[in-house]
Amino acid sequence: MQNRKRLTNILIAGTLTVLMLTVFLAFRGTGTAVAETAVVETAVVQTTEDFSDDVATLQAQVDALQAQNTQLREALTTMQSRETEYQAQIEAANQTISELSAQSGTLALGTDSFGARPGHSHDH
Repeated sequence: MQNRKRLTNILIAGTLTVLMLTVFLAFRGTGTAVAETAVVETAVVQTTEDFSDDVATLQAQVDALQAQNTQLREALTTMQSRETEYQAQIEAANQTISELSAQSGTLALGTDSFGARPGHSHDH
């Protein structure tokens, strides 16, 4: 148990160290940021075009998800109406069973027609 807890702590510490190192390397304040600001204007235009392509792709995905959401809502409405219909059918069947049981008198009154056989005990 101690070894497992120790291993877990080591893995957590290693993960946090890697995460902190990644953040440090990504956001370190060196002179490279100044050199990168002197980028040619065409690169900025190309990046803007890439963003417009990304926006168009994302909008298409949003539209597809909205269409799928509409289909799922319609399916849910259909299932709920079927559930209501099935529940009504079950209630009608239960009512019929109750009426037939009351007419025959055996099931509704609980007579001994389905009781244990005489002389048979369940003590083993």
